[in-house]
Amino acid sequence: MSGHHDSIERLACVGASFRTLGFERLGELVVPPEERAATLPALARALGADELVYVATCNRVECWAWLAAPAPDLPARLAAFFGGRVAPEALEARAGRAALAHLLRVASALDSLVVGETEIAGQVRRAADEGQALGLVGERLRAALERAQVCARRARQAFDAARPPASAADLAVAKIQQHFGPAGPRVAVLVGVGPMTRKVAGALAATTAELVFVNRGLGRAEELAARFGGRALALDAFQAAPPAWMDLVFTATSARAPVVRPEHLAPAIDARRRAGAAGPLILCDMGVPRDVDPACDALDGALVVALEHMEALAHLRADQDGGLSRASAVVDDELERFVREERFRAIAGESARAMLASRLAHLTPEDREAILRFAGGLAARFARQP
Repeated sequence: MSGHHDSIERLACVGASFRTLGFERLGELVVPPEERAATLPALARALGADELVYVATCNRVECWAWLAAPAPDLPARLAAFFGGRVAPEALEARAGRAALAHLLRVASALDSLVVGETEIAGQVRRAADEGQALGLVGERLRAALERAQVCARRARQAFDAARPPASAADLAVAKIQQHFGPAGPRVAVLVGVGPMTRKVAGALAATTAELVFVNRGLGRAEELAARFGGRALALDAFQAAPPAWMDLVFTATSARAPVVRPEHLAPAIDARRRAGAAGPLILCDMGVPRDVDPACDALDGALVVALEHMEALAHLRADQDGGLSRASAVVDDELERFVREERFRAIAGESARAMLASRLAHLTPEDREAILRFAGGLAARFARQP
């Protein structure tokens, strides 16, 4: 209970989204999963945070933190931590109520590329679990994250249940199907083994003659090949001897540098040209940072579709029936509930500590902490009443 009397003004968030920094440059703020155990505690120290959760998705890279003290220079601190690769002016920071409101909106998919998508709540939950495992999440930040999950569930219900859930992967599938039609691509190369790749593979498996699964480690590519049908290639084998014919290359990895370059596409582009193939080789790049070398944008015979192109398609799924306004009302309601509960906790905590200091000073530290927790919990229950 000891942390609940701290001001909510110590809650902060800092980072960038695809809207503020662009998809390409978001990669400058990405910490690879295998490096986070060593990097995130150092990031918390650099930001002056007692508690920290780091979220990196194809839409955003953000730190949600409980600060040791107010820090108006959070963008400068974050930019310095990443070696100045992103200017502080390109980053956004929020504190207190505004930070909590942003957290609730993000978790509820109101600030996503696809409003109402279903993936972000799970991504926030996994980020919280990661922070917890690293010892970076305490009761103060945990309370805000738990409220975000409650808000996300309510917001999901607020959207029209008849409208199919959407995600960036759904948009990628729609774009692929829009280009190839019911027949689908003849040969599709899928690079990466994450949820996006699995969704695309599921959509293509019934119509695509050949699926080629590519991953840095061959084992997981073989698992997908066995599940969806097709064959597996290690990334270095794909780069050394790419398939002679490709209609679609879909990528969704967390690689720090492009994994698909012009020389990997040249044989297929030449083969397509000689055969008089209708339409270009489609490169669907869902990586952050980008998996496809920007030099491929200028290739004759290839068309790159990256995340930044998906926002236009997302507008086609814009809310038409009031679901967005209902979900926004849910966020406002949960924000007010949380702030009210924290205010009640603070008042109860101050009263309980005053009593402990005067009439109950003889109690043990354990008993004092138990009383503080009871007072805070009781106050929160009162705050939830109509």
